[in-house]
Amino acid sequence: MKKKTITILSVLMLTIVSACGPAPEPTLSAEEISNTAVANLWVALTATQLALPTATATFPPTETFTPQPTFTAIPINTLPPPPPAATATSQCNQVPVPEPKGKVVKVKFVNKSKGNVNLSFGMLAPNAQGECFTYSYTLGAFDEPVVTVLAGCYWAYGWVTVINSNKTSTAQNMEALCITDPTKEPDIWISEEVISFH
Repeated sequence: MKKKTITILSVLMLTIVSACGPAPEPTLSAEEISNTAVANLWVALTATQLALPTATATFPPTETFTPQPTFTAIPINTLPPPPPAATATSQCNQVPVPEPKGKVVKVKFVNKSKGNVNLSFGMLAPNAQGECFTYSYTLGAFDEPVVTVLAGCYWAYGWVTVINSNKTSTAQNMEALCITDPTKEPDIWISEEVISFH
């Protein structure tokens, strides 16, 4: 019986001692745990965004316009000679004068060669006043200058240099280019190999 008493007393003492201890920690409900996790996630995302460098607008560099060579008159002796089959007599190999005596006409050169062209445009025969000139022009890619020349029939020869390439070619007319009507402005197209009316 003594053993039973000791056991009962031990149980009672343990109950008294446990009753005097601190209150048990409260436990969180599932909803409270979920809300805490969401709050922690938002804090982490906010901290991540704050740590990123500030986004600044970056624009691509602006393209710089590089002008192509434009239409300019050049000295006649810098161009290659015209083809022998289309050349006139040496009397027509003269530099044009500013104010010719004969009838003048306008012509529009259209550079379709996709390159720069050094153009010789020479008369096949003198006019009634004895004037016979060879004109020289430099045309940039896609230039379309309108020029004034003496009325008459012409041969044409172009030295073509294709832009951004080492490619060169020569362009010439296959038949005489006769321009005699001052009321019209014919188009003469220059391709990589042919010069002709259009």
